[in-house]
Amino acid sequence: MEFAGIKIGQQKEDNQVTTNHVAHEDIIHGVDGGDEYLERIKKKAKVEEEKVIYGVYDNHDKGLSTKINDFLVDHSSVKLKDKSYFFHMLAVMVDAGIPAVQAVKSLATRTSNEKFRRVLNTVAYNCETGATLSDAMSRFENVFDESEIGIVKSGEATGHLQNMLFKLSDQLDKRHDLYLKLWSAAVYPITVFVVLILVVVGMMVWIFPNLLNLLAPGGVGVENLPLATRILMNVQKAITQYWWMILLAGVGFYGIFNMYINSMNGATKWDYSKLGMPIIGSLIRKLHVLRFVSLLGILIEAGLPVINSLKIIGNSLKNRIYKLEVQDLIEKVKAGKKISESLMDNGYLFPPEIVQMIAVGEGSANLGRVSEKIADQYQKEIDNSLKKLTSIFEPVMILFVGLMVGLLALAIMAPIFNLSNSGAIS
Repeated sequence: MEFAGIKIGQQKEDNQVTTNHVAHEDIIHGVDGGDEYLERIKKKAKVEEEKVIYGVYDNHDKGLSTKINDFLVDHSSVKLKDKSYFFHMLAVMVDAGIPAVQAVKSLATRTSNEKFRRVLNTVAYNCETGATLSDAMSRFENVFDESEIGIVKSGEATGHLQNMLFKLSDQLDKRHDLYLKLWSAAVYPITVFVVLILVVVGMMVWIFPNLLNLLAPGGVGVENLPLATRILMNVQKAITQYWWMILLAGVGFYGIFNMYINSMNGATKWDYSKLGMPIIGSLIRKLHVLRFVSLLGILIEAGLPVINSLKIIGNSLKNRIYKLEVQDLIEKVKAGKKISESLMDNGYLFPPEIVQMIAVGEGSANLGRVSEKIADQYQKEIDNSLKKLTSIFEPVMILFVGLMVGLLALAIMAPIFNLSNSGAIS
């Protein structure tokens, strides 16, 4: 008797299995030999990687390669996709009745991100020693932001941890999708710009010197060359002779600029200037409004007080201008004002239609759900804005590339045509 290629055995009429016949016959055909490979796989499966738990793990007696690897892992990042998957699976396992600690330990073995695996092992270890999940997460502020910790803490306090984890996972999924859309919208212009720079540099270094060698025997003076060619000659000389100065100037400018935007005053001015940039500034404001209303909806629905929710939101926003606005909002709410009333005087940061919908949520005592609906609607508006930006960037970049290539072609070909017309080239 065979089933899916597996021979189960021959039965007699009295339902007795002829074991002697089976003993001399392969159960599965075509697998003779190669048992050593199966043993190798089994041995590999038994080799368990050493668990790294921060505060317990010590690499002082390890080799140099291990220390370098630990340094690189500790300074790596954890992607939104990894966190979204973790919170979703954690919600599923907690909802199925598995203790949170066991769920975290199990999920630590499933992630491909080495740093995240170490973080989760440490979180599970701290939970086993008496800490709550939110407290254990709060020790890794560079991995879990304050909004994620606050949502988990509210779920623990209300006894509905799985519900809050599902909402948190859904929010992180949306953030990851939005990040991918932003990146895909930026890839095209960045790629075109980089390729254009490489083409220009290549023409300056390899093609233009050959042109100069061609013009020299023809007796063409520099003063007789077209303006575009003379400009290109000066640029070529600067690139070939002073490339090291240009490189040092670029690195120095980047370092000074980086120091400036990392200072308190410089960071605030830079964040303010980003909000006013053409096209990009409007998109940045929309992204921060989306972040504000989506977190407000989740935190209010989780049962957190409004003031605590606003504090968590303020710490989660990246732009310092929005941080200052939320700080001012907290002071006004403490004084007895509603959120909508406090936001009404700043239509630049929060559009009037958003403020009006928040007012509706406050009036109906349903601010959490209304905020979540606002976030869904604003997500669609941002998607439409990104599609419009992409459709605008494509023809603009094509026109820009065509203009640059045309100017380069004019600067290179014009003197050659002049030599041909004058008979200098036989």
